[in-house]
Amino acid sequence: MNTDSRSKPETYFGLVVLLLLVFVIWGISGWALHALPDRGTFGDMFGAINALFSGLAFASLVYTVFLQRRELTLQRQELSLTRSELEGQKLQLSAQNDVLRIQNFENTFFQLLKLLNDIVNSIDLVGSDSNVIRGRDCFNTFFRRFRNAYNYSKKDHPNDDACARALIAYEIFYKDIQGEIGHYFRTLYNIIKFVHQSDIQNKRFYTNLVRAQLSSQELSLLFYNCASALGSQKFKPLVEEYSLLKTLPRESLLAPLEHSAMYADSAYGVR
Repeated sequence: MNTDSRSKPETYFGLVVLLLLVFVIWGISGWALHALPDRGTFGDMFGAINALFSGLAFASLVYTVFLQRRELTLQRQELSLTRSELEGQKLQLSAQNDVLRIQNFENTFFQLLKLLNDIVNSIDLVGSDSNVIRGRDCFNTFFRRFRNAYNYSKKDHPNDDACARALIAYEIFYKDIQGEIGHYFRTLYNIIKFVHQSDIQNKRFYTNLVRAQLSSQELSLLFYNCASALGSQKFKPLVEEYSLLKTLPRESLLAPLEHSAMYADSAYGVR
């Protein structure tokens, strides 16, 4: 823009000089026709002046072409600067959209995480001594009940292997406590699914945050919940993909050696 504004005074100055030169030569030739005694000889010289004017006309044409070429060059430079500015604005807008997208994702993610913690805190049980158990302490009681159901299944299904008995026992156990933890597992699944289906980068960072919220007893129940028919189709693949059992103490499983094989190594963080 500044280059273009400086070129206009230079263009006008050259044009004015050229016009003044033409008028001066024209004035001198007119004076000579009336002042000199030998006008015939000067008339022959006038042909040279015509040639001079023709040369000036050609020079003017060349100068005009030069100016037009210069204007086109300046226009191309201005167009290039405009394109650069538009590209910069496009990149800036793209960066702003990325920041906004991440903010929207994280707002939803942390709201879901808060919802999960609210669900855990709202769980309460009445113990055998009539004391009320609340929050994450309830999962210790849940897992103890599941262990009892598994031990009973050994008597009812003596010919089944350890994995089959565990899945049968869990389904029976889940029917009794579905009202207490059904909402919990559905919410946990939807948080992992939300991260999995998003276009956010480094999804494991967010699934690791979810895993960090889970106690050992929660992970143990998650293990059997996803291995059973309740979660094997949809939830178990996500558990294996995002290594949600990485911090699970395997000795806490009912049959550590046999039951560990129910999941791929990736579920435990082994790649």
